Amino acid sequence: MFQLLKPLVEALQPLLVPLCFLSAWALIFITAWSVWTAIRDTAVRTREMHQIPCANCQFFTSNYHLKCTAHPSRALTEAAIDCPDYEPTGLVYRPKDEQPS
Repeated sequence: MFQLLKPLVEALQPLLVPLCFLSAWALIFITAWSVWTAIRDTAVRTREMHQIPCANCQFFTSNYHLKCTAHPSRALTEAAIDCPDYEPTGLVYRPKDEQPS
């Protein structure tokens, strides 16, 4: 059985090295491209999420059950970016571990 495959392998051997070389570089290119697009998409999404003003609004309650008294269904979503009822509190939201003492 292997004797029948030997001429086929010998005929394809000059093509295997360039084929493996190109496929290895193609794999590296595809991996680099997917990492780049993931980083780009994450940066775009981060910019969008930082435009949500809910944490600094006077109607924001920080309660899991009722996040916003004015628009509870839109609180902390992209729909709240241009909220007509946004009223800044003047306080900047800081996590509890970063509160000044």
